[in-house]
Amino acid sequence: MARTGASAPSRARVRCSSGMTAAVRSPSACSISTATRLRSSGRSRAAPGSPTIQRMRRRLRSACPIESRSSPAVRCCAPPISRSIQASRFRTRWPIVSFLSQALKQRLGQRPGPRQGLRAALAAALSRKWRRRLAVAAALALLSGGLILLPPADFLLRLGIDALLPLRHWLHGPLFAPSESDVVVVAIDEQSYRAEPFRNTPKVAWTPHIARVLEMVTEAGPKAVGFDVIYPTSLDRPELLRGYDRPFLLALRKAADRELIVLGQARLSSETIQPYPGQIAAIKGRDNLRTLNLMVDPDDVVRGYFRAFGNEGGGETPSFGAELARRAGAALPADDFLINFNTVPGDIPIYSMVDLWTCAGEGAAAYFARHFRGKIVIFGEALDLEDRFVSSKRLAMTARADAAAQPERCRVAAEPERFGALGDRRSMPGVLIHAAAINTLTKDLHLAPLPKAAQFAAVTSSVLLLAVLFFMLKPGAGLAAAGAVLAAELVLAVNAFAAGVVVPIAMLAVTAALAYSLTYAYRFVVEDKERRWIQHAFRHYLAPVLVDRLAADPEALRLGGEKRRVTVFFSDIAGFTTISEGLRDQPDRLVEILNKYLTVMTEAVEARGGYVDKYIGDAVMAIWNAPLDDDQSERHGVEAALDCLAALERFNAEVVEREYGMKPIGTRIGLNTGMAVVGNMGSKARLNYTVTGDTVNLAARLEGANKEYGSNIMISEDVASGLGGEFTLRRLDRLVVKGKREPVTVFEVFGRRSDAGAALLERIAAFHAALALYDARDFAAAGRAFAALAASDPAAEMYAERCRHYQAASPPADWNGAFEMKTK
Repeated sequence: MARTGASAPSRARVRCSSGMTAAVRSPSACSISTATRLRSSGRSRAAPGSPTIQRMRRRLRSACPIESRSSPAVRCCAPPISRSIQASRFRTRWPIVSFLSQALKQRLGQRPGPRQGLRAALAAALSRKWRRRLAVAAALALLSGGLILLPPADFLLRLGIDALLPLRHWLHGPLFAPSESDVVVVAIDEQSYRAEPFRNTPKVAWTPHIARVLEMVTEAGPKAVGFDVIYPTSLDRPELLRGYDRPFLLALRKAADRELIVLGQARLSSETIQPYPGQIAAIKGRDNLRTLNLMVDPDDVVRGYFRAFGNEGGGETPSFGAELARRAGAALPADDFLINFNTVPGDIPIYSMVDLWTCAGEGAAAYFARHFRGKIVIFGEALDLEDRFVSSKRLAMTARADAAAQPERCRVAAEPERFGALGDRRSMPGVLIHAAAINTLTKDLHLAPLPKAAQFAAVTSSVLLLAVLFFMLKPGAGLAAAGAVLAAELVLAVNAFAAGVVVPIAMLAVTAALAYSLTYAYRFVVEDKERRWIQHAFRHYLAPVLVDRLAADPEALRLGGEKRRVTVFFSDIAGFTTISEGLRDQPDRLVEILNKYLTVMTEAVEARGGYVDKYIGDAVMAIWNAPLDDDQSERHGVEAALDCLAALERFNAEVVEREYGMKPIGTRIGLNTGMAVVGNMGSKARLNYTVTGDTVNLAARLEGANKEYGSNIMISEDVASGLGGEFTLRRLDRLVVKGKREPVTVFEVFGRRSDAGAALLERIAAFHAALALYDARDFAAAGRAFAALAASDPAAEMYAERCRHYQAASPPADWNGAFEMKTK
């Protein structure tokens, strides 16, 4: 709207507000270890015979009915001790997925009874840490959903329309072509201001010229005609120019007689700006007078439109645009509504006043009929600077409208460089906002906000998903995940917007940012504090890889275990008793040498991905494929053993001989692969992540058996089968270790096959040939063959001695070539 006259104020704007991990205890001589002390919970405990304890035991028996295979008397559940720390059998990069898969695998492997189903598996999968996390995530989701009920939520909903409009245009195109618009605009534009007869003339004196155009428009047969221009004063006064406005008043009366005309008024805080009384009389009173005020949001952007305004009688009167739409046959909404702006350049046809004035003067009725018949016509200002508003279309508008999108001119050529300014990216003339609102009503392009309940569900589910992702991911990855989730939500929102449903995409973005900030703040303040404590407390006692794992999942410290296929490594210093006795008067020196030796061995093991379980005096115990997965544990274990020998050779030369002046020390290594129980074992106050079982015992026996054969590295057949011919091996014997009945085939490792010389390969071939004679009970021939190798081969010398023994006393008929060890 516009107001003319000496004291005409600028357009008035009105702001508005709308509306179970398992713990198997199996005794083993090799499970004794250096333990890590944990702080006691300090809570009082119920008596063993109390009802509370009895109920707890019954729950445990019903929840974990499966007994340990190695020890049937031992149940596979540890009591849920307060502040105890839970064993973890999963990798922590994707914690929630690992939790769920762990529980399902565990339950399936245990063949659950009829009372154990998916619900029990999922319950067992959720650790205390993740129960806390999910509680925090749920609280964040509910908090975010509650924001929907606050007044700013409506503003955020409308703010999202600004982004949805251009995206809808990009995905679905414009709503309609400019020629299909139900509204056209007769614009008092910059070109009219500069042309005769309007140039250098006050707008109050334009009424006769506007009357000429209004008459031609009325005769063309429009559905309605509205004025977004207010003339509160007139030159038609006795003291000025009597009868000056007569043509304009007659044109208004003619349009009023046909029930076409609607004039506008503006409501200010202290007054109402209305047309000159003579004009109100010409349109037959206030029934054809409507309010022009636009609905401006708190950020000075127009996104909605008033349906009606209150009147003096206590009722309501339709707004300017609503009245024009009603006269064109459109149904009015029950409340204020959102404007569904079209996003094609020149979507509202605009006709210059000076061109129409010239055309009307020449009587070009056909032109008016072609362009105005059946249309809603609005007279209004479309200037470069005045009477302009920022709308929700601001991000979808082009900088300049395409000349091809402008309607046909009648006589006066357009000025593209100035007319294009109407499509300015930041603002648009108020008359075009009225036109867009009318098109929204006449074309039934209503935008319906998502119901509050649906908004609440959308926000809470989005925040819950994001919070869980943020708990699983590092901040950078979490940011990327949030972007991906928001992008998916945005696509859904755009498609819903194309169907007339407004999804609160801005609220989703704001709550996503809130969830990101609060989730990572919680992780830093609460969880990282615990992680930092664990890293500080355990860094000197556990391998770095295990410390990192415990820091990521503190509940992994709880007593418990699982069965895994592991490769176990044992090493021991050859003749350490003699060395220690020689240094019994120098204990500090002995400890110093031992610490340096253990450091060298540890570095070699960890370089190949091994986990050093414990030190037992001068012995080192290590494992592969626990706690981290390693599908080549056999190869890595053998490589570590060879690296230990190479490192020991350097250690002897640089430290033992040069620094201490001692004789070189040697080491013996045993390796075995098989199933074992791994996990945190010990007492409630002291525990260690270790491995136990027959696999461990055999590895320890093989390490000791090296002494009998003069070998450095002895491996079991299970280890050898996983090497794939990459290393140079020889079969040493079939051993029955102490405490077992079944023989185990053992091999000696010499090195990589690529490093083996011809002499070594010939010696191994000769040894195997002699061994074949030995297995065939041809002890005389075997003895001669072994004797030929005995000078440089302790194992051959031992076999030569055996052959002499068996020649003197033949083995029993069921002898299978196995040798029973009498010692460990």
